[in-house]
Amino acid sequence: MEKLNKILYNLIPYASTLGLELQEFADGIAVFEMNFRKDLTQFGMIHGGVLASLVDISCTWAAVSLVFPKGNTTTIDLQVEYLKPVKGGRLKAKGKCIKSGRNIFFCKAKVWNEEGELVCTGSSQILRLSRSKAL
Repeated sequence: MEKLNKILYNLIPYASTLGLELQEFADGIAVFEMNFRKDLTQFGMIHGGVLASLVDISCTWAAVSLVFPKGNTTTIDLQVEYLKPVKGGRLKAKGKCIKSGRNIFFCKAKVWNEEGELVCTGSSQILRLSRSKAL
């Protein structure tokens, strides 16, 4: 997993900025974890953009798991639902590819706080890209 985290940080330096840690990556599933940080807050709770990023990256990497290392992907649509404010602790996001078409992947993600409460959900459509030397 350490090698995949290095690839992630090289391809998406923003993931490193957020402190995302890839925990699982296989067969249309990607799981990330990260720690709450005060510098990622707004009014004492984690900024919505951070949760949207967790949804986006976990969906994208769920799709990447189906084409890695021969292909790459990019988000073409993202929908995020914020369910509960996050004021501390560790977050876990799980992205899952629910349908893989020829060029489009349909993915869903859920984000939980460290108490196991669902704090955010989302869905995404991901476009398959041709082979990338970056992978």
